[in-house]
Amino acid sequence: MKRSIKHRYHLMIGILFGIILLQFVAVLFAIAQSENLFTLASDIQSIMIVFMFMIFIYIVVIYNYLPYRLNRAVKRVEDLIVEISNGNYQIDIDSSLHEHDRDFQELIYSMQKMLDIIIRFDSVKADKIYEHHQRISQLLNLLPQVVMIVNINGDLVYINDVFRRRYPNISDVGNINEVIIKDSLNQGIFTTIIESLRYGNNIYDAKVKQEGLGIHALIKGSIIRNRKGAASGGVYTVEIIGEKRED
Repeated sequence: MKRSIKHRYHLMIGILFGIILLQFVAVLFAIAQSENLFTLASDIQSIMIVFMFMIFIYIVVIYNYLPYRLNRAVKRVEDLIVEISNGNYQIDIDSSLHEHDRDFQELIYSMQKMLDIIIRFDSVKADKIYEHHQRISQLLNLLPQVVMIVNINGDLVYINDVFRRRYPNISDVGNINEVIIKDSLNQGIFTTIIESLRYGNNIYDAKVKQEGLGIHALIKGSIIRNRKGAASGGVYTVEIIGEKRED
């Protein structure tokens, strides 16, 4: 575990006082050993020059070293925050504690607690979203109508089981703009939905008939819009009326 910046600061100030004390001892020693005033003055002058140079160099080191250590520690914490903000919650906080100064360890511990809360919240949220999706899927599968959710480009986002049984050749990841169907009833169904998406219009009980068979489709649809009001897709139901069902 690294020492704190405060501990380093106290240590370096203590060394500075030690150098000053050593200078004082050297002056006293020179006074005690001097034989005449000229020699004493020369010795004191030499001691003062040497120690003033040492103190100047040491102060320059302190002046640059402490901000460097502080900026380095802050930069490491900033890097951790950036990683978290980018969605990387699997950070090895334990090793980060050993890399940081002790003054920043409380902050790292707080970040660890925050990550634990975020991970638990995301897990609970993911479970709730999955359960909600399952409820909606099962509800749509119980409906007797064909149900499809389509994005603005015509890609199928969701289809229920009735859709799968009626159009087994269309996959869940298909696009209704690429559907090729020969009979007029189903062609009319998809053409109506494509036009609804193209113009961003809701559909209220639109009827598509198949001539000569007495069969028609009743289409209902609602356009989905984003927060800016732009159409992003649609939800549609298709009820086939007059068609014989196979038991």
